[in-house]
Amino acid sequence: MAQILKFKDRSEWLDARKGGIGASEVGTILGINPFSTPYQLWRLKMGIDPPKEENFAMRAGHYLEDAVARFYADETGAHIIQASAEDFMYVSKDKPFMRVSPDRTYWEQGMRKSEANKRILECKTTQRSVTEDSVPQHWFVQLQMNLGVSGKELGALAWLIQGREFGFKHYALDREFFAFLEEQVERFWTDNIIGGQEPLPYTVDDVMLKYPRHIEGKCIQAGEDILRNVERLKEVRDELKRFNDEKDSLEDSLKMSMLDAELLMDGDRVVATWKTAKDSQKFNAKRFTAENPELAKAYIETSAGSRRFTLK
Repeated sequence: MAQILKFKDRSEWLDARKGGIGASEVGTILGINPFSTPYQLWRLKMGIDPPKEENFAMRAGHYLEDAVARFYADETGAHIIQASAEDFMYVSKDKPFMRVSPDRTYWEQGMRKSEANKRILECKTTQRSVTEDSVPQHWFVQLQMNLGVSGKELGALAWLIQGREFGFKHYALDREFFAFLEEQVERFWTDNIIGGQEPLPYTVDDVMLKYPRHIEGKCIQAGEDILRNVERLKEVRDELKRFNDEKDSLEDSLKMSMLDAELLMDGDRVVATWKTAKDSQKFNAKRFTAENPELAKAYIETSAGSRRFTLK
């Protein structure tokens, strides 16, 4: 069973999320979320990094939950529970660090409207192609976490593709899989969050977060596998240079044929354009500094250098 928490505002809900692991974070713990890694999640939960600022895509996804839910209701006859659009949370009574906030809950058409009969609906918006046979893994994991923690048996994933195509798929709670999720979430919460154990870097972005600067003079010896990668990288770079040289040569030949023309045509079809960019204005920092050196000093800030990889 789960406890249901309701909040007076979104900030209170966000604070409650900090006290556990949410359904959208489980895919990250498993390493299947394309947008985050276990190390990045650990840094966020430990307060090392601030929460990501909501960008346009995130805000649009939140706003469009209503649209996705309405499409799902139109297709299935389901009754979307409007109160579920508000911020709320199911918290596991046995493992209170497992806390989920489904996008919507609903009753199937003709079903008695009771808590026991509620279903879970996760609403997604995406630019990529998604079919019933190619549902992203982290979506599936998110729904299973929602079902397991809330104690619901059935639910659905519904998605809107580029605002033009709608799809959905129903799922039942997989108890064996949810038991696996419980183990992984509990391990992460106990070892990494409560215990402070730092996950290993998972991607180069993780490495840049953990090691933003090199240690002067530190070196490692390359083994056979690494040396093979070095040689292969050199080959790939040579191939890319050949392709780029050919690309530049072909572009130059087309430009020579166009001279001062804007369009290159094949009958009525435009095959290329060569347009003049609009005039732009920019601040001449070099001149300003030369003419106003003391004033310029007050506005000079030092930016940390980033690490640059160079193949020798």
